[in-house]
Amino acid sequence: MVVKRLLSKLFGHRKAQPAPLPQAEERDYSLEELATFDGSDPDKPLLIAVRGHVYDVTRGKDFYGPGGPYGMFAGKDCTRALAKVSFDADLFTGDLEGLDRDELDKLEEWIEMFEGKYRNVGRLLASPR
Repeated sequence: MVVKRLLSKLFGHRKAQPAPLPQAEERDYSLEELATFDGSDPDKPLLIAVRGHVYDVTRGKDFYGPGGPYGMFAGKDCTRALAKVSFDADLFTGDLEGLDRDELDKLEEWIEMFEGKYRNVGRLLASPR
């Protein structure tokens, strides 16, 4: 008992290590596959697509996970929504048509942020027409 108390004082109580975050596989993803990485399964990483690239945003789960301020972006192609700085569900698409210079510049700012902060894990495959 004395030894146990002494060891506890010397080394303190160790905090439990947080569980490792799930890692996305580096590959190409279809839009349908991307949708399964929306945070509904805590064992899967969080993925978003922007201008054809897929990013693993799991380390930003407080932002992109369920209940986060950008939680609705997970599992989607966010290109148009980011360019327009909008949360409108109709804008979660890769369509760039009709975007003005300011919107394209805003999109580039977002891409720079993702490239600097998150891992690019692949490309978004074109949907069959």
